[in-house]
Amino acid sequence: METETTRDIREYVATLRRHNVQIVVVAGLLAAAAALVALGLPAVYSSSATILVQEQEVPPDLVRSTVTSFADERIQVISQQVMTRAQLLTMVEKYGLYQKFRDRETSDEIVARMRRDIQLSTIDSTISERGSGRRVNTTIAFKISYESPSPERAQQVVEELVSLYLSENAKVRQESAAETTAFLSEEANRLEQQIRDIESKLAEFKRRYAGRTPDSSAVNLQLAERTESELQRIEAEISMLQDRKLSLEAQLPFIKPNAPVAAGTTVDSNLDPEQRLRALQAQYASASAVYGSDHPDLRRMRREIAALQDQTGATTSEADVASTRRELEAQLATLRERYAEDHPDIQRLKRSIASLGSAEARAAPRQRRPQRSAAEPVQSPDNPAYIATTKQIESANREIARLAGLRNDLRAKQRTYDARLLQIPEIEREYRELTRDYESAQERYREVKGKQMQAEVAQQLEKDHKAERFTVLEPANLPQSPARPKRLQILLMGLVASLGGGVGLAFLRDAIDPSVKGPLELARIARVPVLTAIPYIETKGERNVVFRQIMLGGLLSLLIAGAYLTAVHQFIKPLPLLLESVLRRIGLG
Repeated sequence: METETTRDIREYVATLRRHNVQIVVVAGLLAAAAALVALGLPAVYSSSATILVQEQEVPPDLVRSTVTSFADERIQVISQQVMTRAQLLTMVEKYGLYQKFRDRETSDEIVARMRRDIQLSTIDSTISERGSGRRVNTTIAFKISYESPSPERAQQVVEELVSLYLSENAKVRQESAAETTAFLSEEANRLEQQIRDIESKLAEFKRRYAGRTPDSSAVNLQLAERTESELQRIEAEISMLQDRKLSLEAQLPFIKPNAPVAAGTTVDSNLDPEQRLRALQAQYASASAVYGSDHPDLRRMRREIAALQDQTGATTSEADVASTRRELEAQLATLRERYAEDHPDIQRLKRSIASLGSAEARAAPRQRRPQRSAAEPVQSPDNPAYIATTKQIESANREIARLAGLRNDLRAKQRTYDARLLQIPEIEREYRELTRDYESAQERYREVKGKQMQAEVAQQLEKDHKAERFTVLEPANLPQSPARPKRLQILLMGLVASLGGGVGLAFLRDAIDPSVKGPLELARIARVPVLTAIPYIETKGERNVVFRQIMLGGLLSLLIAGAYLTAVHQFIKPLPLLLESVLRRIGLG
């Protein structure tokens, strides 16, 4: 026979009525077990502290910090440094944590347990970024909490963690600023050494290519132009001196080398001693024909002649007297053509010739010079005009030779300057590379030096704690109530679960029992209407048993409810406060 799977609601109600006592008993037992669990679990207290990420006091536009990492990134880095194995084991020993686990767990397991008990959560906020105005999500604070069976230990551990976070953040920022400053200082020293090396190369380059560097191009061009103009001037001077020399050489044949010297004529003092001696002797012969032997001019000339003779070591020779006599005879012949024999000048010359004759006779015994050879010159020129002209020619020759040497030097310099100007384009490429490297190194050095100064200011900012830092917004609290377990929730869930367990057990027993439980089930199974049903006739004893079961179930329910309320009042929250909280939640408080 097919059975109908669809049950009527009345059958469910009938099932609950048949097993009401069992439902109450099972629900009571389960509720009691849930209460024991809720009250037996150890209390875990959680203490927490909030740390604010405070911005630097000095505006970033004035002093920029060298620590550029984001706050959440830095928090994670500091967390790894704070929660090291050694640091956590130190706190475990310091505060006596996890005493009941030390005997059966290793230190690594203790550290892992403590890391699970420490929670870190960040508090983010959306702010406008400076400059761009773009909305960004940034961390403005973070929260540290720790769970422990002891509220005092939880508070102490959180205070220790907060202290570690604050000190580690300051240490990390100062170390980062110091490392940045040290790096920039080393980079500045390296660039300074590089600049010195390039300067040495430039100095060596300028020594090697002295006067051929590109910056000396204008100087070389100016020197070449000046040399050209100097050459032109010297060429003009040489041409003028050569013309003057030719003119003097043309005049020289018309000047007698040995011209007579008239009385009263001053002998040129620029003549050499021998020439001056001969000129004075000729002048003395002419003057002695005019003046007496005691005349002052004759005495003066005799003194000068004697001094020149002592100077040159010469004496009045026969050849000198004969030469003077021939000059006087030539003058006498000239005057006889113009005047008579009794002319005073003719008489004066005769007296001079006569005096020279006696002087020649006196000089002959004293000095006998050997006969001159044909190759020996007869007499040195003593005409001042001739001598002066000759000296001017010699001076012109010397000046021409000097100017010619100077011209050769200037031409050599001009060739040097021209060669430099031709070499400058080839040298300029290497010079530009050196100067470009030098300028680039100087620019980098100035840039790094400026950054170094900024880094030093930023480092001082970190030392004075004026930069971004962690400040305690909410210190570690002493927990008044445990964070775990949630006893009220466990009790409520246990109560619900106990009722469900009792009802479920009743339906399970009813489903396992193969007997027909009532007329509704019979009609559903037989598919025939049930005309009437005779109810179960209970005896007095059976009614007493049922009454006792009901009373026992009610009493058990009251006991369980009282135990629940007592546990809530004692271990979770006072009932008046709980009632007030519930009424406030539903809007009736």
